[in-house]
Amino acid sequence: MIRDQVVLTNGLDNFSNTQGEAVDYSDLHDSFKVNYQLSSAYEISFTLTYTDQFAEAYKLAKMKRYVEYAYDDGTRQFFTIQQMEEGVDETGQPTLQITATHALIDLMKNIRIDPKQPTEDNPDVSGLGPDSSSDSSDDNKDNQQPGTTVTVKQTDVQQTYSLEEQLHKFIDNNDQGVKLAIYGTFPKMANEATGSLYEWLGSNLASYGAFWYPDGYTLRVYDLPSIQHRSDETFRYLNNMTKVDLQSDGNDLVNDCWVYGGKVQKDITTVTATGGVSNGVTTAVNGDWSQAAKNAANVMGVSMNDQQLGVLLAQIKLESGGNDQAKGGTDGLSDGPALGLLQFKQGTFNYYCRPPYTNIMSGFDQLIAFFNIPNCFGQITGRHGWSPSGAPLSKATIQAKPATDNSWGWPFPGTGEGSFSSGQLFGVQPGGGFRPNGFHDGLDFGSVDHPGPEVHAVHGGAVTQISWGSGGIGYYVVITDSSGLNCEYQEAFIERNNISVAVGQQIKTGDVIGIRTNNHLHLGITRAAIPGAFSKAFTNDGTWLDPLQIIKNGGAPSGGTGNSGDSGTTSSTTSETYYSLYYHYVDKDSQKRYGVHVGAPIIQDSIYDMDTLKAFVANTVKHEPDTTFTTTMADWHTVALGYQIRVYAPEMNIKSWETLVGYSGNPFNETQAPELTYRNTGLELKSFVDALAQDLQKINRNNSLPERGVSIGTKQEDHFANPNNQKETGPTAPKYSQIQMNRLAQFMQGKDVTLDGR
Repeated sequence: MIRDQVVLTNGLDNFSNTQGEAVDYSDLHDSFKVNYQLSSAYEISFTLTYTDQFAEAYKLAKMKRYVEYAYDDGTRQFFTIQQMEEGVDETGQPTLQITATHALIDLMKNIRIDPKQPTEDNPDVSGLGPDSSSDSSDDNKDNQQPGTTVTVKQTDVQQTYSLEEQLHKFIDNNDQGVKLAIYGTFPKMANEATGSLYEWLGSNLASYGAFWYPDGYTLRVYDLPSIQHRSDETFRYLNNMTKVDLQSDGNDLVNDCWVYGGKVQKDITTVTATGGVSNGVTTAVNGDWSQAAKNAANVMGVSMNDQQLGVLLAQIKLESGGNDQAKGGTDGLSDGPALGLLQFKQGTFNYYCRPPYTNIMSGFDQLIAFFNIPNCFGQITGRHGWSPSGAPLSKATIQAKPATDNSWGWPFPGTGEGSFSSGQLFGVQPGGGFRPNGFHDGLDFGSVDHPGPEVHAVHGGAVTQISWGSGGIGYYVVITDSSGLNCEYQEAFIERNNISVAVGQQIKTGDVIGIRTNNHLHLGITRAAIPGAFSKAFTNDGTWLDPLQIIKNGGAPSGGTGNSGDSGTTSSTTSETYYSLYYHYVDKDSQKRYGVHVGAPIIQDSIYDMDTLKAFVANTVKHEPDTTFTTTMADWHTVALGYQIRVYAPEMNIKSWETLVGYSGNPFNETQAPELTYRNTGLELKSFVDALAQDLQKINRNNSLPERGVSIGTKQEDHFANPNNQKETGPTAPKYSQIQMNRLAQFMQGKDVTLDGR
């Protein structure tokens, strides 16, 4: 090797440098170490000693400066100084202990994908996105359908991405000069490209079954078959391999567990209506479809004004002249003729109709189908033909039911409405300035102005929650009606037993729900979920409604998740959450070797593809013991990560090709034997595990430091540390037959033989 293989520089910012000084060879000989571990550590370390001859090199050693390390094959890599420790050697000379990591690591830390945070110029606005429950359109704000609607949605929708796609999000157009080279095939995974590139590799690469190492400015990523390459290397114990160490730990072994993925939420919405077909017109009256259209809109829960009705009647006249038996042409298409009142094609009608209204030749049934189209009035003009689009609002069977009791009352009936001070009222009121933003999210009933211990329900429904709330809320009760409206009673109950109702209990207006033991009752009404609505307690954004006006006017205004508008429809929604993907993971081979080891369920909410889920499990579950296999070369010579090396250790029953995933040592000092680390997952080490599972009496029992590891065990051989091994006598000494001694002699000569028993 040449003396100038390690050079200290003044370089920063992508390896740029104007000065370089070689490190003293004696320092390298005594202290240098390279440590390369696949997908992990890529570092060098050495100690500088201050001398007059190498003073300039000593001065260049500064934090984050680049170190150039040139290999004996002419290639070179840059490393960034990360740690420095000053000291004094035995002769009194100043020293610097330096640890440097591959320069690409810092560059990858500088490549980040971070979500933008809201600012004053670009605030985070909720409730206005495509998934918002609010709708500013007058056409659709009351568009609810009597019956039961089941909506199934993925709760954590994440698209699956290939490894190459995610890496290119970081690499493309990066300002660090980092390049990407990727080799092999990988499964798609559901993960987000966020944080730094370096962090992302550490968190996600293993799930793809991938490995990485740095090469100059290039990040090289491989699957296992791509990084493996056969070498001409053969390591033989007692020949060119001085030490074999095999350790296995089965503490975290798992070969039996359930796997869940694809979290799904099923929303079940039941709509009730005071109207319905039995009480309405279903056919034209003297050729006029107005009353039938109004009835169909009422059944479907659609609010329709006179202007919209006029456009619909004009469209009916244009399409069929009001004849629900009309048959139109095919438009030259193969999907059949247009039929009926609004000239639906049969397939289109089948898509939008709602059972039991499934007769295309019934004008009323076509009106039901029309109101089942999203933004239905936005799709017609009354002046030209139309083509429905969008997913149907519901395919549930329509069952008109009587509406629930919508009566309202006062929590203290003996007083009724009574009187309130300004600070007790809802909203921003004089006397409420002590509250954040001056906003009060409810109505307070004091013990003086509204006397009496018994708290009565102001509205009927089901008790959905009884909980403790911090910040002075105390124990509170939530009663939810069929429309999803929540009446929340708080601050009146000091103890849990002050509340006399139970979760799930049906409550009517006027029922006693508890005994007031505090100085006032705070009543809040909202359509938002409790306790999430508490976060908007001092925000006047429509989350909380005015209880006084609701009680006095006999009902809450429509909006949110339910409504009680003019159509007479109300709705209630319940949700079920479950996993759409699940299977029982069992590794029979592992169980045969080690018995059954049951692990906790593996849960991946955002993986919605079974193959992807199984690929993730295959790359992460520990069905074999964590095994570490290392050997030591007799002398240093060039090796590379991914080398497949033929390893022979007959006394440990090892004779296999193994993949090199790490090496460490000092290439400047041939007396220091380098240590090699081999792949420790998958099928590659089964031969080692087999060896560990055999009778431990077959191990060389005269090791200088015999070891036994946890769960599975440890085997260690170093005959060079005990050259008189074969000469020991006594009942514990190994005994070899002549045949075995002959085989050992042949093995020492490089012949392919094994040493069988003792």
